[in-house]
Amino acid sequence: MRTIPLRLYNFILHLLKTVIAQVLVFIAALLYLQSCATPPKAENESIPGKPAKPAITIQIASINLALFNKRLERKNIIELSKILKNEQIEVLAVQGIARYPGIATRVDFVNELSAKTEWRNVFGETMNISGKQTGNAIFTLYPILSHENFSWEKVITTSYDAAVQATIDAGARSLTIVSTQIPVKATANQQAQCSKLIASMNADTVNQPMIVAGNLPAEEIVRTANSFADVPLPVSSKSSKQKIWYSANTTIQLLGARSIETELGTLLVAEFGLSRQQKH
Repeated sequence: MRTIPLRLYNFILHLLKTVIAQVLVFIAALLYLQSCATPPKAENESIPGKPAKPAITIQIASINLALFNKRLERKNIIELSKILKNEQIEVLAVQGIARYPGIATRVDFVNELSAKTEWRNVFGETMNISGKQTGNAIFTLYPILSHENFSWEKVITTSYDAAVQATIDAGARSLTIVSTQIPVKATANQQAQCSKLIASMNADTVNQPMIVAGNLPAEEIVRTANSFADVPLPVSSKSSKQKIWYSANTTIQLLGARSIETELGTLLVAEFGLSRQQKH
């Protein structure tokens, strides 16, 4: 059997190495050109008209104590604070709170709940008669940047109801929360006026998210006219009067909702995703 001469063998081996090297260079060049032509899309890149990927999530709950027709006891508040902790609630809007300043035998809901949760709070008075003070409140573990109480007297002169508003620093951005009791006897037109006033509490309706909780109007036209979306009421909820609205813009997304029955009434919970606030 003939053998290949050594010089020819070396020449063929050199030729193969050269061809392989050129092929590898060609493949590398193709991959480089492809990566330049179609760069990978950043995860946090937003698409115009679509919500940005949430920077944080926040759980907000609401409860109406006006429906609680028993004497408030400390054990009721202890049980509620446990539920808030277990459900990882971060903001709580409460309506229909009754307080009795100066009466040591009566449990103060605002002070007791703040002590149990170590949360900050804002209380908005609606009426103060014969030692009984009523109103709405917002409790939050986040810093409160500002707050204000709005009365519905300009809409319904015979009503003592109101809305308390607080803007909180939620970390990624600021968030406006409203806890309100709209007068039960208000007409559809008056309810629409109340909703309009609530919307006006938010100066920047495009970039600043707002969440409203309470006995809000059921009419869709009232909600959409003021750029709010509605949190769907869970099937398991026993309270059809309890509602949560949120800004219908790309700064906030509804991630889920549920209801929890407590000794004090139905706790409506909504989880939201918030985009990061843009610096100007």
